[in-house]
Amino acid sequence: MQLPQVEKTNPIPLWGKFVWQNSLGRKISHLGKIYRAIMTNRVDPSLASARPWWILAALVLLFAVAFAGAAANYVRHYAISPSSVVGIYCSFVFEVTLVIAPGLGEIRERIRHGLARRAGWAALPIACCTPYLIYAAGTGDWRWDAIARLLAVALAVLLPYVLVPVRDPARFAWQDAVVAVALIVAVLSRFLHGIWNVPVNLDFFARLFLVTVGVWCWTFVRPVPALGYELRLSWKVLRAAAANFIYFAVVGIPLSFALRFTAWHPRWHGAGTFCLDYLEILLFVALLEETFFRGFLQSLLAKSFHSWWKGQALVACLFGLFHILHAPFPNWRYVLLATGAGWFYGSAFRQGGSLLASSLVHAMVDTVWRSFLTR
Repeated sequence: MQLPQVEKTNPIPLWGKFVWQNSLGRKISHLGKIYRAIMTNRVDPSLASARPWWILAALVLLFAVAFAGAAANYVRHYAISPSSVVGIYCSFVFEVTLVIAPGLGEIRERIRHGLARRAGWAALPIACCTPYLIYAAGTGDWRWDAIARLLAVALAVLLPYVLVPVRDPARFAWQDAVVAVALIVAVLSRFLHGIWNVPVNLDFFARLFLVTVGVWCWTFVRPVPALGYELRLSWKVLRAAAANFIYFAVVGIPLSFALRFTAWHPRWHGAGTFCLDYLEILLFVALLEETFFRGFLQSLLAKSFHSWWKGQALVACLFGLFHILHAPFPNWRYVLLATGAGWFYGSAFRQGGSLLASSLVHAMVDTVWRSFLTR
C-alpha cells in the first residue's frame, strides 16, 4: 500500500528491469549471504565489535550493487552526462548510508555520543541536505528553492522538539501532533516534488530524505523509546513478518477479489525482477510508511491509550484513510484493504519488536500485488 504521492504507473522511475542471470545477480546473491551472516551474528564477534563501520559498509554496498544494474539500464534510456551519473549515484549511496546508520546499534550509539558533544540537532538539517548537494554538484541542477524546501521540512520536524522538549518521551505529545501534521502536509501537497529533476523527477530521493529526517529526529532529537528502528534480522523478526503476511493474504486476497479491487493478472518476469521490486518497495515505500505509522504513531499512541490494540487499531484506520485519494476518489475499497493491511503490519511490528518486521511484510504485500494481482 502506497501513499498518494506515488505515481501509480511508475512510482520509481530510476529502476528498470533487472536480469538476474547476469554476473551482477550472482554478486547480489553473494552479498545477500554476507548480509544474513552479519545480521544473524554468525561472524567473528571480534570483527563485529571492533569494526562496526564495516557492517554499515557491507549493507550500503549491498544496496549499491543491487541497484547498479538497474541504474545502468536507466542510463541507456536517457541522455545523461557521466558527471550526472556519478552525482546521482553518489547521492543515492550517501542517502542510503544516512538511512541505515541509525538502524545499527553500535553505530547509533556512536552518532548519539558525537551529537551530544557538538552542535547536536543543528547538524541534522545540514546532514539531511548533503545528498542534494552531491546530486547538484554532479548534475548542475542547483536551485536555492530546492535547498529552502528541504530545510523547511527538516526544521518543521526538528524545531518543535528543540524549542519545547517533550516531557514524557514514551507518550504522544502535542509536539508530536505538530510534527505529524507537518509531515502529512509535506507528503499530500507533494512539497518535495521536482527537487531532483535530472534527467526526470526522481521521486525516490524525496522518500529517502523523509526517512532520514524522521529516523534521525526520533532517534537523536526526540527519542521514541519503542521506535524499533533496528535493522537486524532475527528469527523473531522473520517469524512475525511471515506469519502476518500469511494472515493478511488469507483475509485480504479473497476480499480484494470480492470487492473487484484486484484480479489475477500475473506479470512474472523472473525471480531477479521480483527480488529487485521487493528491494525497491522495501527501501523506498515500506521503510518510510512503517517508520511513520508504526514506529512513531503506533508506539506512542499505544502508550498514551494504555492499550496496544487501541493504538494499533487507530493507526491502521489512519493508514487506510491515507489511500482514499487514489483514483477513483474517494477510493473506499482501497481504504478498507489498506486498513486491514495496516492492522497486520502493526501486529508484525509489535510481535517482532522491530520496524524491520512490519517493513518486510509490507514490502512483500506490495510486491505480490504488483507481480500477480494488479487489474
